[in-house]
Amino acid sequence: MKRSPTRRTFLAAASGLAAVAGSGRAASLDAARPAGLGDVSLGNAIDAVPDHPLAPTADVEWSVETDGERPLVRRSAADETIYVGTPTGVSAFAPDGTERWRRSVASVDSDWPVPVYPGDGAVYVEGKAGLRAFDAEDGDAKWHYSGDSGVATGHVDVSLVTPETVFLSENGVTALAAADGEERWRFEPDDPFWVRPKFDGGTVFAGTIRGHLYALDAADGSLRWHADRSADGPPRFLVAGVTDETVLAWDGEAGELYGFDRDDGALAWRFDPTTDSTGFPGVVLDRTAYLGDGRLVRAISTDGGTERWRYDAGENVVGWPRFDGRAGYFGTAGGVHAVSTDDGTRRWTFSTGADAPAYVAGVADGTVVAASEGDAVYGLDAERGRLRWRFGYTGDPRWFPQVAEDAVYVATGAGTVYGLSPPDSTPLYDAYRTVASPLGLGVGGLFAAAVSVAAYRHRERRRRTRDEADATDETADRSLADYDLGEAVAESDSVAGFDRTAVLTARNPADEPVAVMRFEADALPDAAFAGAVETWADLDVRGVLAVRAWDSDPVPWVATDPVDATLADRAADLSTPDLAHALADAAEAVHRAHRAGVLHGALSAETVWLADGEVRVGGWGLAAARRGESGDGETGASESGAGEPENSAGASPEPDVSRLAEIADELLPDDVLTDDSGNLLDGRDSALELADALRWAVRE
Repeated sequence: MKRSPTRRTFLAAASGLAAVAGSGRAASLDAARPAGLGDVSLGNAIDAVPDHPLAPTADVEWSVETDGERPLVRRSAADETIYVGTPTGVSAFAPDGTERWRRSVASVDSDWPVPVYPGDGAVYVEGKAGLRAFDAEDGDAKWHYSGDSGVATGHVDVSLVTPETVFLSENGVTALAAADGEERWRFEPDDPFWVRPKFDGGTVFAGTIRGHLYALDAADGSLRWHADRSADGPPRFLVAGVTDETVLAWDGEAGELYGFDRDDGALAWRFDPTTDSTGFPGVVLDRTAYLGDGRLVRAISTDGGTERWRYDAGENVVGWPRFDGRAGYFGTAGGVHAVSTDDGTRRWTFSTGADAPAYVAGVADGTVVAASEGDAVYGLDAERGRLRWRFGYTGDPRWFPQVAEDAVYVATGAGTVYGLSPPDSTPLYDAYRTVASPLGLGVGGLFAAAVSVAAYRHRERRRRTRDEADATDETADRSLADYDLGEAVAESDSVAGFDRTAVLTARNPADEPVAVMRFEADALPDAAFAGAVETWADLDVRGVLAVRAWDSDPVPWVATDPVDATLADRAADLSTPDLAHALADAAEAVHRAHRAGVLHGALSAETVWLADGEVRVGGWGLAAARRGESGDGETGASESGAGEPENSAGASPEPDVSRLAEIADELLPDDVLTDDSGNLLDGRDSALELADALRWAVRE
């Protein structure tokens, strides 16, 4: 028989712990695996290098030591006050860490901090003697509620707080006036409510442990409707969410999701996933329930209970998803995933490099904040998943970090509370500045997200062959004559070592903007060119210039995503730090290609492109495909005649790394790359190490 957790344990989990997953023991982060995201392995995640010594560290604006382990941190959205609860009381801090006031409140459980609920001009604290309300500004006591006849009743659970009313739940729902704590009404069903009610549009919705669901008028507690599903098990109803048409209730006993008509409580649908999570392992948002189910995240329509899409992440999902615009962010063991809420397609994954569960705490100002248990807190670019900063800590925190627009508040298991801010200068993934160059190339744009471009590239990139049937089927894409060619993009006429190469703006047959790279007629043998561009087109990693189409008729040509200029053309217009960061981005793209088993072979400032504010590396494998030439003097064609980028497991990345260092030496001042120990780029074994060294060289 499945054991259920105590109500106190689950209430603690709902206050900020990771979700309890059907266990009778006290909730812990390790137990919190509501269910999973699936077959997308974190081996495909971006190269976060979270433990690299050059990774940016969040700035500690302030810290405070508390008098208990695992303090509870809550932030008021109304006035930005930070409240810290401990087993002995509550303290209020300004955003800059200045303590505003402190009050003693004895906890019901000496091992747990007092629960704290910020409200409008007040903060409510549960303690051993009942519920206390303190003035948010100065901490003065406003009122004290201890149950019937003023007798202290111990734990009083605050279900939710509105500007006018504080709703309590224990065996029923009690409504108190927020101004003075006077009891307005009380509703007690025959069996206890299971965890906290939901308040929406003047109605309080609450479920019981024996399959009853109630809709109460928030003004006077009168019953609007009652749904009785006690014959179904009975279910242990937790109200999971409310939409304009539907009330969603999660059965914590059987792990099923119910949809009830909001107007009359009629059962509309039931959805039975595979998870048996006691707590609702998901979030209801915009007529959709995003449900963690083992390795899957399912999007369930709240209108009919049907599955809209599913996402399989390969690891169990932990915590609750967070949302920002049309993207959802989920944690797994060792990583974070971002998916489109439209269709569930993956946007990016981030690997923490640790085996511990990663919990997404929130999204603010374009940054996803995730906490890896006993490891670190990470700030990730919400659109691309790139590491913006990292903050390591010791001890296992029991609560999620609190996330604000420009700050993150973290409580460690050892009792320290930190107020963090993004670093002023990030030597790794510098993504916050937006300073335009003389030609309009924004530095911030170099590192701004381009998810729509990546998604388009994934949909539109097609593999090309020299097969006559394919040529017939894809004439519109393959014929250069069907492209409307425009002006030259690059000032140089050399790309990947090929002289007299034209790179032009163009529009393809679908009237979409592209760039066309056109070579001399005899520059490359057809078969070798085909093999090289096939491998380039299949190199689907971040930072590689995407191939749209290609052919050898009437001359070798490649259509790619649009580009603005080469790094060689723009180098003189970029500041030294901006140029170093652009080179570092290019080096990271090369490193990802190396991880995919592909070498470039002809890197130059002319093969590094600036495209819509992004750094892109093009020209993959073309040097190896050149007739009668290769790096060792042998022909670039294979026995089959197809010249391809080197992609054997034993191929050394050293030539590409050396060439990147040479490009940096050519473009950057000598004093930037040298210190007392010599050239900072010497002895780098990988393109990623070189990228970090470049950012380190121009750190502020």
